[in-house]
Amino acid sequence: MKIECPHCHTDNNIEFAENITCKKCEKNFKGFKFSKRKLVSASTALLLGAVGGYKVNTALDKERYPLDVEYAIVDTCINSSKNMVSVRWYESKRERCLCALAETEKSVLYSDYKSDQKLFLSNFRLNAKDCS
Repeated sequence: MKIECPHCHTDNNIEFAENITCKKCEKNFKGFKFSKRKLVSASTALLLGAVGGYKVNTALDKERYPLDVEYAIVDTCINSSKNMVSVRWYESKRERCLCALAETEKSVLYSDYKSDQKLFLSNFRLNAKDCS
């Protein structure tokens, strides 16, 4: 069995015996409980990371519009009024516009946004009312 010394953190290969000590610092392991280490191979970790990253990336790609499009939508929504407004009103409207965009992206895919602006606008307006 391979165990790590709790005192100096050196790996030790041992057989089961009564008085076991660390090969480096020679301190006794008496009173400590040990279990086998379970190692995941580097290739397994890499594979899991790649698959997980791909899944997250494709999930985000399905819902999100390109960043420049999102920015333009939110900017137009917030700045549609040409009047001077208070900071509190501006922040409230910004939150409502961001909420409306997030909700609209769930129901109107980017391909639909490009092909049917009226569908997007009607959903966006409804979601903006619900985000109040």
